[in-house]
Amino acid sequence: MAAIAARKLFKHSGTGLIVRGALALLLALAVAALPVATVFALAYVFGIYAMADGLANLAHYYYDPVRHSRWSMIGGIASVAAGLVAVSWPGIVASALAFLVGIWALALGVSQIFIALEGRSTVRAWRSPALTGLVLIAFGILVLVNPGAGIVSLAWLLASFTAVAGLLLVISGFSMRRVAGSSMVA
Repeated sequence: MAAIAARKLFKHSGTGLIVRGALALLLALAVAALPVATVFALAYVFGIYAMADGLANLAHYYYDPVRHSRWSMIGGIASVAAGLVAVSWPGIVASALAFLVGIWALALGVSQIFIALEGRSTVRAWRSPALTGLVLIAFGILVLVNPGAGIVSLAWLLASFTAVAGLLLVISGFSMRRVAGSSMVA
């Protein structure tokens, strides 16, 4: 009885992984086909979220102003304003995101190089973290110098990651279904 239950579990879990993998591959294709649209879509999603959050904050404040600070109202107004900017001018939001990612990549790259240099006397493989730091610095500079290309490269990175994850999910799903079909399930 346990073997039959295990086979069903593996078969259904495998099917679930295959479906998830196929969806990930579809997302990867959509992002790869439309990287600029993906960036603008992220700006719109952020804008809609910020407006909804701000309106909820304002509604909460006006529902019971005695228990809430005026800072709650100010935060709600700021969120709605940020959301309106994001929806009205998504390019500004994408550029701001690119700037943030560029600074982050530079800081992370510099810290990675310092970590590699500190460990070079004790760690034999110190060149790998140093190379990672250099790649991060180069990416950070690319994004800061050309934010449009940098943010589109993030969309390509998302497409690549999603494609790899999708393929791995599909392969895992077929492997689980194969195990379910065999008599090796114990």
